[in-house]
Amino acid sequence: MTFDIKIQSCAKIALGVIIVGVSLVSCKKDNVPYDTKHIAEFHELSHNTEAIELSNDKLALYVDYSNCIAKGMDSPFYQKMVSPLTAATKEYWSIKGDAINHETGNTYQLLNNVTEVNYAALDKAIDQMANRNGESVMLTDGELFTQTATKNNPNNPYMHEAFKKWLLKGHDIHIIAEPFQEFYHGKNYNKKRFYIIFTDDRVQGNIYDRIKEIVNMEQFPQVDEFHLSGNYPWAIPEKGNISITNEIVAAEISSFGTFEIQDWQVNWKNIINLIVNAYDDNGNPLPNGEKLIGGLRINKNAFGCYRISDIAVTVTNINDEYYSLYNTIESGEKAGTINYAGPTINSFLIIDKEEFKKHGLADIYFDINNFAPDGDLTGKPYNYFRIDIIVKDLENILNNNIDIFNFDSITNDGQTNISISESLKNCVFDPELINMLKGKVLYSIYVKSAKY
Repeated sequence: MTFDIKIQSCAKIALGVIIVGVSLVSCKKDNVPYDTKHIAEFHELSHNTEAIELSNDKLALYVDYSNCIAKGMDSPFYQKMVSPLTAATKEYWSIKGDAINHETGNTYQLLNNVTEVNYAALDKAIDQMANRNGESVMLTDGELFTQTATKNNPNNPYMHEAFKKWLLKGHDIHIIAEPFQEFYHGKNYNKKRFYIIFTDDRVQGNIYDRIKEIVNMEQFPQVDEFHLSGNYPWAIPEKGNISITNEIVAAEISSFGTFEIQDWQVNWKNIINLIVNAYDDNGNPLPNGEKLIGGLRINKNAFGCYRISDIAVTVTNINDEYYSLYNTIESGEKAGTINYAGPTINSFLIIDKEEFKKHGLADIYFDINNFAPDGDLTGKPYNYFRIDIIVKDLENILNNNIDIFNFDSITNDGQTNISISESLKNCVFDPELINMLKGKVLYSIYVKSAKY
């Protein structure tokens, strides 16, 4: 009897050991996917990628019925511009006084039959352009005339709201200013013929690209142009389509245009010893360790009216969110938008600010002075994190260039019409537009690494 009890007791103990062992294994269960095959979907669902909802086959041409356009065919530059515009125009809108009408007929013939009409509701026309879901171009002398007591509006920034509206959609505006002289009441006035282009430079075959294919601006040095952009540039890899990553991590890299996926093939012990704690040829510790990622060049002036003056790097732990998305897709369920990509990993990576300032390069190093990712890299058997290079600060570069949009006022003799330049100034200094551009992601790198 006693013997049986001892056997049962031993069995219970053994069973307890097995149960504890099973529990320990369960605690150590892998908590991330084994591969990166759904990272592209993760990027699309989590990164607020902007769909370019603008086609290149709905161009609307808005024509100000003024002497400026009526005499346009006397200008070689205007004749050049008419060619791509007439070829692309799908809708022709006339601006005659307060009336903005959709005209039918041959675009070239319509342009050849423009005659002066008193007053011009340019404010209504430009607003109509901003509300369209397609490209549009306005041909105008820029003078807003109304039938109110003020009539001419030489200081009225009447295009500001329309410019802002279009840019907040993430699109582009190109303004071409061609100088010409207009004879009025026995006196010559220095005027401008404006070609105001609402487009999106990311759209293949957009109207601005079509114009540039036909019109060589270098042949017309008297003509000025200006660019405003509400979308954002991305870093351009100098080595084909991918960044240049430290060979120690032996990264397998896949390119996806505005982002890439890296699968690191070495463990963190080697990364820390050979990159984080790297030495120079004389045995001295490198101040930032070895460079981790380089070869990414950023066009600081791609916004047109702003220059990117500073950039930053943020790192996000996507272990849990990627694991959840992976299981959703693999189970055949429909994946929805990912509003929260994961917690930020602080004090992990830094940008070489001097290299960006001097050469526009986004070189990335480990933050060796604060490096302690133990509590962040908790994935088993891998870790997944996203590196975002973002716009940190901007400076406007209007300076005196804005004066190219000023011209003599006809009805207010001796005054300068600054309505378009004031519209641009108000737009550039608009805090809503500035805040939209700050924080924009220039490039993303998704990394799969070993467990830490």
